[in-house]
Amino acid sequence: MIAIIVISFLALIGAVFTIYVWQRTPSDGNGNPVLPAPHFKGLFDRTDAALLVEEQLETIASKRQKLLELARSGALNALAEAHSTRDAMLYADVLSALAEWASERQENLAALVSHISKSNELRANKQLAQLLIETWKTAPDRRSTTEMIHIAALSDDAETYEQAIEAGLEFFRSGQLPWFKPEELAELFVSQYWVIAPEARRGGVGFALKRRLSGIRRELATTRSAR
Repeated sequence: MIAIIVISFLALIGAVFTIYVWQRTPSDGNGNPVLPAPHFKGLFDRTDAALLVEEQLETIASKRQKLLELARSGALNALAEAHSTRDAMLYADVLSALAEWASERQENLAALVSHISKSNELRANKQLAQLLIETWKTAPDRRSTTEMIHIAALSDDAETYEQAIEAGLEFFRSGQLPWFKPEELAELFVSQYWVIAPEARRGGVGFALKRRLSGIRRELATTRSAR
């Protein structure tokens, strides 16, 4: 009886060991295959993502080329469209193309200056401001003087603005701006100074411009008193 119990116990141990070994053994090709872990590639795989980026770059390049062509032909609305993209480099390039177009004829320059002056968002640049300063010198009047100073301020270049106010002051001293009283000219110079972008008013050049404006105000105040 004891022998039967021992044999049964040993058989049970063997069966348990056999099941344990079978469970630990990896499945072969005849059993259920072990599935590989899934690999997440994101919303797009590399090929689709690269194609998407390429398409976006082509769209941007196409729009840039279109706006530059419009600007070279004198389409003033190209400037507002470039501004709407919030791409500073694109805006600068379109404005430069329009400034080149404006340099060809006086009518072109007047149209571009008027277009920018009437806008609350569009800015000028150094190229356009200096072109207008030189053109203004040939036939200054009250309206063109105001536009010249305003465009110089919109160029966001302190040195260019100083060049504009020095030209205006020189013509006033020589009696070529009889439409302005001294206090009016001083007010024009100071008010348009605040049109310049804040970052352009900072630094050494901006500080020197502010000091120069103070000196001009004192000079024009003295001129007013003398009159």
